[in-house]
Amino acid sequence: MQAVKLDIHTALQQAQGWLKYEGIVQVQTSKTPNGDTIVVLTNCNPAAITAPVPSYFQGFPVIFCQTRP
Repeated sequence: MQAVKLDIHTALQQAQGWLKYEGIVQVQTSKTPNGDTIVVLTNCNPAAITAPVPSYFQGFPVIFCQTRP
């Protein structure tokens, strides 16, 4: 059975729960040549984030970007 991919707005809404984790300051979407992506903005080195954020969420890739402090 194949998993049903949600629409990006529903996935983004569910991903907002990641804001409770230390270092994550915003969760948003971005369009890439390969489609929609969930972007997790951090106020620290993304490698330091120990939160259980997957590399794919609801069928969409997840990437981390560090913001300026």
